[in-house]
Amino acid sequence: MARETIVKTIDGLEYSFHQMPPKQSMRLLVRIFKVLGAPAGAAVSGTAGDTESILDKDLDLSRVMGALCDRLDEDVVESIIDDLLSQAICKGHGEVSRQFDVLFGGRLPHLFKVVAAALKAEYSDFFDAWSGVAGGLAAKLKGMTPGRETSRGTSGGR
Repeated sequence: MARETIVKTIDGLEYSFHQMPPKQSMRLLVRIFKVLGAPAGAAVSGTAGDTESILDKDLDLSRVMGALCDRLDEDVVESIIDDLLSQAICKGHGEVSRQFDVLFGGRLPHLFKVVAAALKAEYSDFFDAWSGVAGGLAAKLKGMTPGRETSRGTSGGR
């Protein structure tokens, strides 16, 4: 069952974010991870066990942007943004992908806000679920202590 449409007003414009078909969403998420995985991981390092969604965290954007600039390709970024905004509608303007230049010309900060909202709309359930799983796993690992077999040295005998 598809999620309900998420409506958000950004800089005075009303956007509706519709869910992508599952395969398109999954493929886009993999592409996003290939680009953002390491930089985002570095930005939130040290937060293991925290159950807050990664999309709600205050990320160290300077570290993320520095890492991204070293690995970004304009065509990849454009393709990801096109796919991410493919299901977005701006009230009074229509499909965001068809009105891209009209909506974002001279308004790059607005574009970034809309992209962030689209990411949250499309993947918040994934990151919320992952955060709970990762937090629970981190807590279990932290609580584990080495058994006798693993705490002994390897010297001697064999």
